[in-house]
Amino acid sequence: MAKASALEDALAQARSHHAAGRLRPSLAAYETALRLEPAHTDALFGSAMVLAALGATAAALGQVDKALAYSPTRPDIAFARASLLLESERLIASEQAYRDALSLAESPRALLTFAQGMRQLGRLDAAETALRRAIQLLPSPPALLALSDVLIDRYRVGEAVAACRRAAILAPGPAASLRLGTRLLEAGQADAARRAFRQAIVQMPTNTAAHYSLARITRHTGEDARVRDLMRLASTSELPARQRADVHFALFKVREDLGDTDGAFQHLAQANALVRGQLTYATDADQRYFDRIGQAFDAVGGAGATATSGPGTGQIFVVGLPRSGTTLVEQILASHPMVHGAGEIQNLRLAMLRGFERDNLQDGFPDGARRLDTAGWHAVGAAYVASLEPSGRPFTVNKTPGNFQMVPAIWSALPGARIVHCRRNPLDTCFSIFRHNFVGWGLHYAYDQEEVAALYGIYDRFMTHWEERRPGGVFTLSYETLVADPETVARTLLDYCGLPWDDRCLDFANTRRIVRTASVEQVRQPIHTQAIGSWRRYARHLGPMRARLRAAGIDAESQSQIRPY
Repeated sequence: MAKASALEDALAQARSHHAAGRLRPSLAAYETALRLEPAHTDALFGSAMVLAALGATAAALGQVDKALAYSPTRPDIAFARASLLLESERLIASEQAYRDALSLAESPRALLTFAQGMRQLGRLDAAETALRRAIQLLPSPPALLALSDVLIDRYRVGEAVAACRRAAILAPGPAASLRLGTRLLEAGQADAARRAFRQAIVQMPTNTAAHYSLARITRHTGEDARVRDLMRLASTSELPARQRADVHFALFKVREDLGDTDGAFQHLAQANALVRGQLTYATDADQRYFDRIGQAFDAVGGAGATATSGPGTGQIFVVGLPRSGTTLVEQILASHPMVHGAGEIQNLRLAMLRGFERDNLQDGFPDGARRLDTAGWHAVGAAYVASLEPSGRPFTVNKTPGNFQMVPAIWSALPGARIVHCRRNPLDTCFSIFRHNFVGWGLHYAYDQEEVAALYGIYDRFMTHWEERRPGGVFTLSYETLVADPETVARTLLDYCGLPWDDRCLDFANTRRIVRTASVEQVRQPIHTQAIGSWRRYARHLGPMRARLRAAGIDAESQSQIRPY
């Protein structure tokens, strides 16, 4: 009796600590429970979830495996195992684990969880099928909104918007309105998007994501009731850091529109400080990561320019740092009738990780790359091409900026591919990153002036190294030169990609296609030079960024902004 009581007390403490975000005390309480009852499924599962939250994925997976051994028919544990395998980048094992978990219970909730996993694994067809089955069993806003996400991934914007509208009818509320606004903005329907964002705010006045989304696509001309609402929200200390950051990013846009540079930067600094305080990031870790890429691909390069034919012919990769002009270049290319713009997709990384796993290379990227032979790399390339959504066009543009780190991998897997590297003035690039509220805070370096400048230095050295290793293997394009002389640069770009000239490439502002990047508003406008030197307006506030760039040997302030491409 005493043991049972102690066990229940330990479990209650563990759950209470976990719910409050006190992870270390929660783990200690679960460990106490497991000393009392080593085969207790809930204690094993609970400790696994805490370990996962602490970033100890391997240990979490071990605990989940034990829990599943004791309770093999529990779908929640089986789905958690699949998710942890995905987190461990064991994609083949994860996909099978998701399918095994679904076989335990094909409920609407299980189908939704399965679909979310399939989407992360790049299996969009399986994700859509599962969501349609879930909606058939029980139409629900979460399933409909998840279906909208999958449909937009598959470029079916009309169906994606319709799914959001159906969710809003089933359960009118801010979540559906916010997602609808996002879908409409991606489709180029800015006025309709504003209406949806306003509706989300009416439904939930503290919906800071909707406030930010509306602010970023509104040109503010004066203080109005909505701006006063934002100021009240900014002074609400009860809001979590995520939401307060949204408010300050929105107020940065408002104050900038009104010409209050100092006031705008004050809000921007507060927003970034709030985000940075929630993140764990170290520049040194990024430097070591890029050093490992260099070591893994040391034998790649030096073989001359990219092949004119062979595996990868028709594949175009537009790479560079975010905010460097990659979306503009993709719009130019995707306006060509022979080109499909795939947007920012993770298919290359997924194909590569599956290739490592298939060859039993457990090191992951980049370390596993050194042990993959030529046949293995070509299999990765073939898998990448096969994973792309059918478009009926002979050329596909993958515009994932972070693929700059994959340049030697692209040469290995897709030797016939074209790589377009977008460069922009370092201070314009760094400040443009610093001023943007990235979805999901995925760019951990973006929220501190010195850290974003340090990352720029790492990127600059990395790309310079590979461009020198294989002259002609990358087409490096200057953003400043492109906007100053768009037709000349566009003609050279198309020629490099093996495409004939088409006048529609310079009329991209009228191209009816989905845009899902941070530049979603800008690319609906004709080419202009207004963004050149945009950092100078805030120069007096950017001392740490400028100093860190100088320390990296980058003289961004005197460097010519218009240079040969």
